[in-house]
Amino acid sequence: MKSLRFISAEALVSNSEFARKSLGAVAHDLFPLLFKASYLLEQGEVIHDLVENWPLFDFNMGKLLGATLDYEEDLSYRTCSVCLESCLTGLRDYVLNQSSPYMKKLKVVDLTERNYELVVQALLKKCSCPLKICCVAFRSDNLTLQKFFYIIKLADPSLLRKLEIVHNVRLEMEHLEMLFNSIHFPLLMSLTLPARTFNVQRFTATDEQMLTNIGEKMGEMAQLTELNMSFSILTGRIQKLLSPLKTPLKMLDVSNCSLNHADMAFLASSFHANHLEALDLSGHNIIELYPSTFFKLLSHCSSVLRSLTLEECNIQDTHVNMLILGLSPCQKLQEFKFIGNPLSSQALKDLFTFLCELPMLKNVEFPVPRDCYPTGITYPIDDASVCRFDHQKYERVAEELNLILLQANREDVKASTPLFGSYDAAVQETNNELGAYLIKSFKETLEKFTSSFNKFS
Repeated sequence: MKSLRFISAEALVSNSEFARKSLGAVAHDLFPLLFKASYLLEQGEVIHDLVENWPLFDFNMGKLLGATLDYEEDLSYRTCSVCLESCLTGLRDYVLNQSSPYMKKLKVVDLTERNYELVVQALLKKCSCPLKICCVAFRSDNLTLQKFFYIIKLADPSLLRKLEIVHNVRLEMEHLEMLFNSIHFPLLMSLTLPARTFNVQRFTATDEQMLTNIGEKMGEMAQLTELNMSFSILTGRIQKLLSPLKTPLKMLDVSNCSLNHADMAFLASSFHANHLEALDLSGHNIIELYPSTFFKLLSHCSSVLRSLTLEECNIQDTHVNMLILGLSPCQKLQEFKFIGNPLSSQALKDLFTFLCELPMLKNVEFPVPRDCYPTGITYPIDDASVCRFDHQKYERVAEELNLILLQANREDVKASTPLFGSYDAAVQETNNELGAYLIKSFKETLEKFTSSFNKFS
C-alpha cells in the first residue's frame, strides 16, 4: 500500500523538470520520500539533484529504498543503472558544488552498487575526493577473478565487516589461499564463499596443506562470527578449517557439504556449538547417519539457536518424535525450515502441534506432504517433479496446519512452502547470468565427454 504522501511524491517527481525546480522549496525531511519515489519511477535527473543537494547527515541506500511506512515494498534489491549512476554523479557534484542552497551536513554514505565500472571509478577517486567511500560490506557477483581481485583491493579490505563472494565468481581453493595471503581482513565478521570453493574429492597432499593454511588465515580474523560454505565438498575436513578460529561462530552454513560422522562429532564438541544462533545442515541425512552427534550439537546450541535449516535431510515420519525431543530445548528458535523432507500429512500435523509450543517461533517453511505426491516418488525430488503433486490436497493440509496454529493462538507464526527453497532476491537478480553460466558449464562438460568418448571409439 502507498500512503497519500507517497502518491503525492510520485506525482511530483513524475514531472522531472518541475520537481528539479521545486527542490529549493521542499522540506528537508521529505528528501528520503522523494528519493524512493524517484527510484521507483527511475527518474535519474531528479535523483541526481536530490543527492547533489542532500540536506541530511547520512545517505543510506538500504534504508532509503527499504520498507517504509509510506511505501512498504523493498526496492533495495532492484537494480537500476540509471538510478545508481545518478546517485554517484550526484555525490560527486555534492562535493564539488560550492553554490548549494543548503549547508552541507552529509557525513556518511552507504551505497549498494552493482555496476563494476562505476564502482571502480568511485573507489579510484577516494584518495583525492573530499567525500570518502567506505566499504563495510562487499558483495561480489558475476565477476572474473581478475576483476574481483582488483576491486577488492580498491575497497580497502582493512575496513570490511562483511564479504560475500557468490554465483559466477569462479573462486576455488587455490584462489582463496592467494586472496588470504595477499590481503588481510582484520575486521571481517561475515564471510560467504561460492559453491565448490572446496572439493576434497580431488585433494592431493598439496591441497591438504593449502586447506590448513586457509584455516590458519581464517583464525587470524578475530571478528569472524558468520561463515557460509554451502555446496563445497568438505567430507572429513571441517575440523581443519574451523579449529584454528579464535572466536566462536554465531552463524554456520554447511549445507550440501557432504559432511561425515567425524565432521558432525567435531561440530558437536567444538566451542562453536554453544554459540550458534543460525545453523544450516541441509542436504545431510542427519538422523540416519549421525543422530547422536547431531542431537548433541542441537543440545549445545539450544539456548541461543534462532534459525535452523534442515532442508532435504531425509527426515521421515519415524523420526518426528526424535526431532521433537531434540527441538524441545530450543526455546529461542524463531525460524525453522525443513522443506524437501518425506513427511506425511499426519507427521506434519504432529510436528506443528509441537511447534506451537516454541514461544519465539515466527517463520516455518514446511514440505509438500509425501502423500500429496504420486506413489513411488523418490527423494530428494528433482525440479521436474517437484510441482507434480495434488494441489487441492495440499491446500487442504495447509489449511489444517494453519488451523493448528490458529487454535493455539499462534497467528504470529507464518507457515509456507517455497517449492524451490527460500527466496533470495540477490539470486533472483542474477538468474540470467547464473543460468547462462550453468548452460555454458553444461556445454563444456558435454564437449569434454564427447571428446573422451571419441578417443575410445
